[in-house]
Amino acid sequence: MKRCKFSMLAAAVVALAACEDSRVWAEGKLKTEYVVLVTIDGLRNEELFGGADPKLVNNSKRSGAENPSKLKKKYWRETVDARREALLPFFWGTLAKQGVVLGNRDLGSLVEVSNPHHFSYPGYAEILTGQPQASITSNKAVRSPRETVLEYVGRKLELPVEKVAAVCSWSVFNAITAKTAGSIFCNAGFEAVPPKYLAPGMVEANDAQFRLTTPWDTVRHDWVTLTIANEYLKSQQPKLFYVALAETDDWGHERRYDRVLQAASYFDESLRILWGTLQASPRYRGKTSLVILTDHGRGHTVDNWTSHSSKVPGSAEIWIAVIGPDTPNRGEEGSKGSFSQSQVAATILRLYGLDHRDFNPDCARPIGAAFK
Repeated sequence: MKRCKFSMLAAAVVALAACEDSRVWAEGKLKTEYVVLVTIDGLRNEELFGGADPKLVNNSKRSGAENPSKLKKKYWRETVDARREALLPFFWGTLAKQGVVLGNRDLGSLVEVSNPHHFSYPGYAEILTGQPQASITSNKAVRSPRETVLEYVGRKLELPVEKVAAVCSWSVFNAITAKTAGSIFCNAGFEAVPPKYLAPGMVEANDAQFRLTTPWDTVRHDWVTLTIANEYLKSQQPKLFYVALAETDDWGHERRYDRVLQAASYFDESLRILWGTLQASPRYRGKTSLVILTDHGRGHTVDNWTSHSSKVPGSAEIWIAVIGPDTPNRGEEGSKGSFSQSQVAATILRLYGLDHRDFNPDCARPIGAAFK
């Protein structure tokens, strides 16, 4: 009898979810016509919600900062709100007020990765496919094992290749963003922009990337990525656009907290530049949603903040922000609850009026808090 009651309850839950899904998809067209997805690799909750970490700013031996007094003068403030606004003034001063920001655990908002690995490719695969991918267990440049949300939107909306695009700092994104090579436009790592897409405003950065090299063979400067991305946004006007920045993570692994904060500050500047381009365009203004997040967390302590893995506590803790005409202007308010990185793909599809169940039957549901 207990098993029967349980089965009836499970069936009722499934039926209720199906009913809710039907209601959601019957709500009518949303205002969003374009989506810009932005990821910043390994930016911890501590920095997003708290600015410069006092444990590291005040401990140069463990932070690796070469000029701790200069670092402290630029980013240290006495209160948490002042510190995070000093580090990310555009994010907190402009964007957060026009959407929702999930993941501040002090407010009861929990966002975590669902994959068991807690490093980059598994995280990005989860973001772009709506679920953890069992075959992605390393950062090797292997093709996505299934169609990504980028490819799906391009296919369902019958878009030319250049109208779904990704511009990324890490070279592995050429494999991450698409199951089928050439199904979307992707420029990643130390890679020249094809002449067909090389707008005048890209030329300097396109050339400079091969001279202004970084300490990493597969990661170019975020300035190069942002410059190319912003000019691509202007010239090609993609329907779905993905910008992936990376230096926060790589400088973290180098134990250079000063560089991490500088890279985080540039991430904020990148958001300001992209938002300015969107707002200056009649095509995009008032019709574009931004989805912003990180791929994984990092350790919390002065010893393990440089690392992330399934064995490092804090590595699964992330954050997500959604800003746009269909998202309530609640900032961190009303964001209590538990959310997953797996929900990003479905959220993007919902913004286009597309059904995540058609994309991937095992895809996580959209983030309800992202919609009015």
